[in-house]
Amino acid sequence: MSKAKAAGLLRLVFHDAGTFDLDDDSGGINGSLVFELDRPENAGLRKPLKVLAKAKTNIDKIVPVSWADMIALAGAEAVSLCGGPKIPVELGRLDALVPDPEGRLPEESSDASSLKTCFQRKGLSTQDLVALSGAHTLGGKGFGNPTVFDNSYFKILLEKPWNSSADMSSMIGLPSDHALAEDDECLRWITLYAENEKRFFSDFVTAYTKLVNSGARWQKS
Repeated sequence: MSKAKAAGLLRLVFHDAGTFDLDDDSGGINGSLVFELDRPENAGLRKPLKVLAKAKTNIDKIVPVSWADMIALAGAEAVSLCGGPKIPVELGRLDALVPDPEGRLPEESSDASSLKTCFQRKGLSTQDLVALSGAHTLGGKGFGNPTVFDNSYFKILLEKPWNSSADMSSMIGLPSDHALAEDDECLRWITLYAENEKRFFSDFVTAYTKLVNSGARWQKS
């Protein structure tokens, strides 16, 4: 893994785990992403998955490892490599044999209310939503250094630079990022994390752990 590839590997986590639905306990982090690469929302994920495939092939020679575990570990390693917190990841997830249902990932054009509802269906709070959105600090979306995991995302959300010119709106973040800064409940957490990076790191670890355990089916010991 390199810092330049970190954002793509972290994105794998959100797209594999993001299919979880609490109501019927389906989807979640189960490696089904390998069957779902043709879906529009998963565009651009073939390259980071190839990085994992190479690593998985080498590890499988020693001990079998699931795609779900590989994805969960890779995201945690991506965060740590770029200067973020170290995230312990429990192992033993089982892989799905078929794709997860479609239409469960939050859309880039979603408003804050839709995002909060979507995350609630996954067992994640508004605080988790805001903390996990801080991952957008990686990957060149205009939130600080694209290979440094820090709290720049929240500082820039407070500045709302996309309001200053039409050009900036297309360069910095997604409509869903902008929407968070316009929501009072989200804004409280954004402000806290902008002022306190240590708190952001701590809450990101908590939210990430929830995410990579959501919908997981575990090997029996």
